[in-house]
Amino acid sequence: MSYCINPLCSRRHNPEYTENCLACGNPLLIDGRIRLLRPLRSLDEDPSTYTDVFEVEDVEPSWGTKSRIRVMKVLRWSDPKLVRLVQRESLILQTLYHPGVPKCGVDDYFTFKLKDGRLVLHCLVMEKVEGENLQQWLKSYGMIPQKVALDWLAQLVDILESVHRSGFFHRDIKPENIIYQPDGQLALVDFGASRQITTTYLAKVGASGVNKRTRFSSGYEVTVVRTIRFSPLEQLNGQALPQSDFYALGRTFVNLLTGISLLELPIDQNTGRLIWRDKAPQIDKPLADLLDDMMAPFPGQRPQTTQVILERLQRLPFKLKLNRFLVSNIFKCFLAGSLIATINASYKQINFALSAYYFNQAGHYMNEPKIAKKYYELALIYNPKDDEIYNNLAVACQVTQDLNCAIENYQKAFKLKPNAWELHYNLGNFYDEQGQYDQAEQQYKLSIKYGKNQPMNAVNNLSRLKNIQEKYSEAAQLALEGLKGTSDPVWQAALYKNLGWARFKQQRYAEAKDYLQKSVKLDSRRVDAHCLLAKTQEALGELDNARTHWEVCLISNNSGLPEISEWKQQILQRIFPTN
Repeated sequence: MSYCINPLCSRRHNPEYTENCLACGNPLLIDGRIRLLRPLRSLDEDPSTYTDVFEVEDVEPSWGTKSRIRVMKVLRWSDPKLVRLVQRESLILQTLYHPGVPKCGVDDYFTFKLKDGRLVLHCLVMEKVEGENLQQWLKSYGMIPQKVALDWLAQLVDILESVHRSGFFHRDIKPENIIYQPDGQLALVDFGASRQITTTYLAKVGASGVNKRTRFSSGYEVTVVRTIRFSPLEQLNGQALPQSDFYALGRTFVNLLTGISLLELPIDQNTGRLIWRDKAPQIDKPLADLLDDMMAPFPGQRPQTTQVILERLQRLPFKLKLNRFLVSNIFKCFLAGSLIATINASYKQINFALSAYYFNQAGHYMNEPKIAKKYYELALIYNPKDDEIYNNLAVACQVTQDLNCAIENYQKAFKLKPNAWELHYNLGNFYDEQGQYDQAEQQYKLSIKYGKNQPMNAVNNLSRLKNIQEKYSEAAQLALEGLKGTSDPVWQAALYKNLGWARFKQQRYAEAKDYLQKSVKLDSRRVDAHCLLAKTQEALGELDNARTHWEVCLISNNSGLPEISEWKQQILQRIFPTN
């Protein structure tokens, strides 16, 4: 059976292999390649739903005699705002390279004019993700255990990390938009509500009164996309932020962990937070704390980046074990026995527990380094021989620009663990940020030495420094050696970028282009690789291709490297000369 694409058609289903709709006469083969097999959403839904969604057979000519089963969205009417949403979704799906996001090609967005010429339909074809959404999964299997929650949360935050680093946020995370695939992996779908993170957009939101702890007032118009129960207050007011995705993700997991509709869960009238923990007895406190932080009422109270959430997830296994041990009868008996057996032993255990507590508290404030610094200092009072605490305190001091504090604590960490390659790398990164490249180079070399050539972050940064110092042959040699020692695509992308940079400066443009294209293919989110590839293609006279990569370079907002700022400024001065 084939379906008619015309949303106004009175009888949309047709016999198989029919060329034109029997009711309205419109072609059933769309754009010379697409045949609509079945609707994935009822065609009789509320007319406010602005898209039809079909499973389709795609016989794209470039695939030869083969065809693929895919999914196609069809915009029911050509409202300019809705057209922009579909076009934005097409751009996002082309930009993102993640197994948990549907794939979409550059030719998969097109328009189709109906036979009578009165209506132009905007169409978007994408990969079909097999499996069932988590709302269906919940109905079939009930609330999820903690082990599954940890696995799924890590997968989804990894997908979001890719989305956010590419300069977008989703705005409609909920169980229905998450697919559980047959191999156990999750996929995030329906990017029709997604938004680009740009300075213009954030300016609109800022001008509308968004603040960490204030209510929202009216201001610039920002398209409102909301799902009751899963959308935070700022999004209900049309002022969504990247942290709004964390709120929706936290609420999604409360729904999955309790098996209860969010509308049925009470809200604390004093704090505005959901009261849900008693409905999920299988969940330990550390995981519940993380979810509550993600669902904090105000954006500034939530983790500020996906990286902060990922770091907390990495520490969760230890915290969960520690929490279960601390609340167990075994621990209580052990504590009592230790107190009776020896005051000294108990004193050490208490100090260790207090130090661990303050260390973990600091982890809650990774996005507020001044608070984290105070907790690390308290942790050191009870355990002054822990090099990891000194290292983390030095990083917190570095972020708050307390440079003397950073140096002092790095030195204390080295006294406890002088040959730790991680410490040498962090200190090198500190000098790198201060522009003290000679000292940074020395520390990166020590990191590589003590890490036995394994620390690719140090190899990469050292190669980058050589480019900055205009020592291009040394930069290229370091990158080539690093490529021999790693199969990680992220590090390979970084090293190919440095190698391409060196070849560009040596005016070996063809080699530079090859290496930079490899970098972009391995990690499309590398802003510096796009910027350099644009410069290289300009040098080769490939201006149309260069323009595409300049656009990525300019719109991306996910790197603070000084050379990227310089390259962006150069192109902006060419586009908007001051004279």
